Amino acid sequence: HLVTSVSFSPAGDLLASGSRDKTVRVWDPSTGEEKSTLRGHERPVTSVSFSPAGDLLASGSEDRSVRVWDPSTGEEKS
Repeated sequence: HLVTSVSFSPAGDLLASGSRDKTVRVWDPSTGEEKSTLRGHERPVTSVSFSPAGDLLASGSEDRSVRVWDPSTGEEKS
């Protein structure tokens, strides 16, 4: 899967990646372990960004949607 965007959390303890396979993945950058795969976009993910506090993760997609996630649980926020 082709990665289109990456973002480190403000604390540097998480890394998020957005991909053409329509997923957002959250990683532990110190170990390379994938912590979670976030699904919900219908087209490739083109942008990911953490909030300044690091408690939220936003993703944008070619499906013209922006989704907001809790990076610690992988749950989509409403």
